[in-house]
Amino acid sequence: MSARSGGAVERSEPADDVPAVSDGVEDSGGRREQILQAAQKLFAENGFRETNLNDVAIQLGFRRQAVYHYFRSKEDILYELIDRAGQSIATSAQPMLDSDMAPADKLADVVRNHVRQLLTNIDIFRIQFSELFKLSGDRADGLRRDMYAYVREIAEVIQAGQKDGTFVDDVPATAQTLLILGMCNGTTDWYGSFPSLRKIDEIADYAAQLALAGAMGVTRTRR
Repeated sequence: MSARSGGAVERSEPADDVPAVSDGVEDSGGRREQILQAAQKLFAENGFRETNLNDVAIQLGFRRQAVYHYFRSKEDILYELIDRAGQSIATSAQPMLDSDMAPADKLADVVRNHVRQLLTNIDIFRIQFSELFKLSGDRADGLRRDMYAYVREIAEVIQAGQKDGTFVDDVPATAQTLLILGMCNGTTDWYGSFPSLRKIDEIADYAAQLALAGAMGVTRTRR
């Protein structure tokens, strides 16, 4: 999944004397999830760099130390949100990628799934596309490796279609994959702005049609 380039994120939170786990805060999966959801909303609305952990605590009515109990920094939250975004697409697409469907059917289903995942949880993907390539370090490299693995699997579908003559072979499979995913990811920029384009399944179908037309080299004769 493509993202915009940028510099490394500067880690500014927490201070060295802030413990990862604070006394008196009960461990709760529900509270941890609340923090993630609140942070996701604030990152999407205000921007990652304009949000700090105190903002998250205020949003939830928590003490700041309660947030530090689960996450040492806002970067830790960001990593988890980006990982969730990537995993939601990769996990939902895997049965299609592993199936014995014909390349055209498989590519269409993967594209539809990709767009549905994006637009069903649009905030988390807007954050991913904005921030992933601004991160540095081992964790960021791992997230990018996962993304590249997904790209490679789709490229293999296109390569299979090129081999059996379904798809044109004058454009490398990886380039086609990145262009198709770029088109799909771009829906997060404009979705919700056009009243006539609000049905997610309809947009997913349009994306699949365009992906197949490009991969097959289909041109329509003007009447």
